[in-house]
Amino acid sequence: NATHRRNWLAQLRDDVHLSNTDLPILACCAVSGLCDSVAFNATGTFASMQTGNTIFLALGAAGLPANQPLLWLRAIVSIAAFWAGCFMFSKSRHFQPHRKTTLALSFTLQACFIFVAAALAQTAAVPSFGMNRLPTTLTDSERAIRGEEEDSGLSLIPLALLAFQFGGQIVMSRVLGVNEVPTNVLTSLYCDLLSDPLLMAPVSKNPKRNRRIASIVLLVAGGIAGGWIQRTSAGMSAALWLAGGIKLALGVSWVFWRSRD
Repeated sequence: NATHRRNWLAQLRDDVHLSNTDLPILACCAVSGLCDSVAFNATGTFASMQTGNTIFLALGAAGLPANQPLLWLRAIVSIAAFWAGCFMFSKSRHFQPHRKTTLALSFTLQACFIFVAAALAQTAAVPSFGMNRLPTTLTDSERAIRGEEEDSGLSLIPLALLAFQFGGQIVMSRVLGVNEVPTNVLTSLYCDLLSDPLLMAPVSKNPKRNRRIASIVLLVAGGIAGGWIQRTSAGMSAALWLAGGIKLALGVSWVFWRSRD
């Protein structure tokens, strides 16, 4: 038993075999859809898709939109947290980035950031993230909640937590060499997909195209699921708990991943 335990612990220091490592990255696309569906409904900004936030920031320079004077602030907080996440998680390259423990810790840490945001939503510590049974139009009480939080800045906390871990998520897609699946942006992915000269090739002949299509489907599916969950009594917090659960499961999966030969 002692020998078996030592062997198992030794295997945790192995690098993962890179075959099928695109699957956890694709699962992250669903996490992006879930979290951004919540972040946008709660704050009017994104936690993962920073192109939209950059435009919101630019509009803020002109005092627009007129009914959201602090939209630029939420956008810049999300962008800055995303930058910080990219910078911090990129340091994993100094600790054997393909090692099982490195990947497991990275994904588990990302899950923890989502869980903290989910807890803030669940306890209604940040009311705009704790809403449920969302209607298709904002009620006066929901507008009041958002107005109060704009003044207090409470909504910036879960937004920053989510954006920070999304910085880590995209870094992991680069670390694992799945560059065609950035996990949180679709504009360049749409271009790469539709300009692919092998777009109509058989499934077995174009794995990058397959991953791009799967990425789009999973991100949209995550967004749809997040939207419908928010329309139920479970609300925003449930969508975040689900996203964190997926990310935690991915973190655990690296422990049991096949070792590189």
